[in-house]
Amino acid sequence: MNILFFYRVYPNYGGVEVVTSVLAKRFVADGHNVTIASLEQPHPELKEQVIEGVELIALHHPILAKDNVERLHQVVIDKKIDIIVNQWGLPFKSTMLCNKAIKGTKCKLVSVLHGAPNISKVIIKAQDKVKTASNLFSRLLYTAVLSAKEEVIKWSIRYACKHNEKYIMLSDSFIKPLINYAHITDASNITAIGNPITIPVDLNGFSLDNKKKQILYVGRMDYENKRVNRIVEAWQEIAAKYPEWSLILVGDGPHKQQLINYVKENNIDRVHFEGFQVDPPIRYYKDASIFMLTSDLEGFGLVIIESMSFGCVPIVYGSYEAAYDIIDQGQCGFVTPKPYNKSETIKKMETLINDDTLRREMAIKAMEKAKQFSIDSISKKWYDLFEEVLRSYFH
Repeated sequence: MNILFFYRVYPNYGGVEVVTSVLAKRFVADGHNVTIASLEQPHPELKEQVIEGVELIALHHPILAKDNVERLHQVVIDKKIDIIVNQWGLPFKSTMLCNKAIKGTKCKLVSVLHGAPNISKVIIKAQDKVKTASNLFSRLLYTAVLSAKEEVIKWSIRYACKHNEKYIMLSDSFIKPLINYAHITDASNITAIGNPITIPVDLNGFSLDNKKKQILYVGRMDYENKRVNRIVEAWQEIAAKYPEWSLILVGDGPHKQQLINYVKENNIDRVHFEGFQVDPPIRYYKDASIFMLTSDLEGFGLVIIESMSFGCVPIVYGSYEAAYDIIDQGQCGFVTPKPYNKSETIKKMETLINDDTLRREMAIKAMEKAKQFSIDSISKKWYDLFEEVLRSYFH
């Protein structure tokens, strides 16, 4: 089979880029031919995203530039591409570009929405402007802008659903909210495939004997989306009670310095900022006992599964439906309810901190649950989907 991945930016540091690399490597290892096309190529030095036998096709902005269409069309013909996997499934222009490129060929198109079905960073930023508007006129203006952006996104989703063989969500529980949000009348081609674990793990089991009394966050340091300040504020309330425990924050982002200043100004003990890590943060997963994520927006939350595979018990704010697919509530982790409540988060933290036996039992179950997201399991779902989409092509 000849497969082409399309994404806005690649190679790059980011979840979708890493998932694309992991899938591409697996498809190549299974004997398929893979090509990757992107509009931006900011980090060509990323060796793990330069895959032997995989050609990178450089396109550019604007998306629908005539030479982009012609270049991609020629690639489809020259490489006899059977299927395009559009990893940038929200903007209608990405679907439009791919469809123009496959026109007159037997190539099929599927698109993936790497995000929640009814919220996006664009909408969160617009909502924040409404909330923080200084006067009535500003509030009315920002409300109108928010409404317009929502309508554009809903229209884009309807367009993508209509013009793809399959429109793929990251979770079954995303499908109904997507239908309701975008007012989709025909949902027959909407399906779901989760993301695979993207780091090396031992699926036979990881020893919990060397676990440290650490609470871990891995991700972008921002207040708009990841809301990592919530974790620091929750820790602030209980740090003095648990002197053997510490909070480890791995990552970089626009609000990292604000967080560092907050910790200093409030004399919060045992908070360690580890910065951005080029290599997968495996050593942090191995050490930590509890993993936390309090984002207002997640597509899938790969870091949750990665941490679980190394026996970290997750405490996750249930701002998105996929959290409940990943975590069996009270068995292999905790999902706190909407709207966000700091006391609920603290309660779950203290439950795990105070009960070594429970924490260990949940860690074992977390490792077991993570196996469902192995590359073996996820690649099979992709092959099943390819077979269904290409059935008319081969017969």
